[in-house]
Amino acid sequence: MKGDTIKHRNYVTKHREQGIPVLFGHGFGCDQVIWLPVISQLPEEVLPITFDYVGCGRSDFSAYSKEKYCDFSGYVADLIDVIESLNVGAITYVGHSVSGMIGMLASIERPDLFQQIIAIGPSPRYLNDPDYDGGFEREDIIELLSMMERNHFEWAGYLAPIVMKNSHRPELAEQLRDSFANSNPEISRQFAEVVFLSDNRDLLPQVKTPVKLMYCDVDVIVPEAVIQYMATKIPQTQLIKLNATGHYPHVSSPEVVSQAIMANI
Repeated sequence: MKGDTIKHRNYVTKHREQGIPVLFGHGFGCDQVIWLPVISQLPEEVLPITFDYVGCGRSDFSAYSKEKYCDFSGYVADLIDVIESLNVGAITYVGHSVSGMIGMLASIERPDLFQQIIAIGPSPRYLNDPDYDGGFEREDIIELLSMMERNHFEWAGYLAPIVMKNSHRPELAEQLRDSFANSNPEISRQFAEVVFLSDNRDLLPQVKTPVKLMYCDVDVIVPEAVIQYMATKIPQTQLIKLNATGHYPHVSSPEVVSQAIMANI
């Protein structure tokens, strides 16, 4: 696929003309705009690059199909396409939440494209198992998916303040609610099922790219136990605890996240 086609499909955006390229991947229910607060904090020597997964933001929605994106493989293939289209060699990739996991899966397939992965609040599995604390029981996720089907806007208003976890700054939850609400209901519902019912634990030992696992206090989506678990399974891992709370530190504490990124590139 030609580079221009990929850049259109995923709305690939270079935020500066030159610098050390760093690619940012957004999480579920969001688009690349979510990274703007962090990008505004980065020094001139960094070239931030963002993109939208197909079905999100300003991507080409005509490229979406339920068959391709019924599991992670479609998103992994698209991320590989995006990095190849940049033609900059191995890159530092920053992925929030599910994007961190997508980056790790892509690095298994194409380790030559990744210099390192900075994953903020990733998880290989969100459901609890007898010997694994993923954070959710299956019935919790089924109810979440049912709420999305019943009322997309109710779901957005319910989930945003819970995951943002900065109650003293309600405008942050409102911003996230708008992002959730503005997403395509049908695509979001399928993406949610792909994400929250996934299990990629067995693949973690195959991630040979160096991974920096960034995490926060009071993350109701990804408990610290998940981060600690990942650190024991990924061969080259560094844990970095951010001075922030909730699942969206790049929104609530962009200066903390930008400083942590700069300290690790």
